[in-house]
Amino acid sequence: MAHSQNSMELPININATQITTAYGHRALPKLKEELQSEDLQTRQKALMALCDLMHDPECIYKAMNIGCMENLKALLKDSNSVVRIKTTEVLYITASHSVGRSSDRKGE
Repeated sequence: MAHSQNSMELPININATQITTAYGHRALPKLKEELQSEDLQTRQKALMALCDLMHDPECIYKAMNIGCMENLKALLKDSNSVVRIKTTEVLYITASHSVGRSSDRKGE
C-alpha cells in the first residue's frame, strides 16, 4: 500500500526571487488579499514575500493595522505543511520585534 509523505522542503517550482508583489503602500494590502487565495501557490508566494517584509518594524505595524494577523491565524490550520511552516515563521518574526509584542489589541 502506498503511503503519502509531506515534504518539509519548499516546492521546487516556487522561486522566492521571482515573486511578483505590489510595492509601496499597496504591498501589504495586496499580500493580505493573496493570503486568502484559494490557489496554494499564491498563498505560498505571499507568505514568502511577507517573511521578507516583516523584518521591518514599520511593516509589522502596518500589517497589524490592516488585519493580516487574522489571516495568518487562519493559515495555521491550512492543509498544506509549507503554508503552516511559513505562517509560523512570519508570526515568529513578528513576535521577535517589540512592535509585534506590544500591539494595541482592542477587544481582547
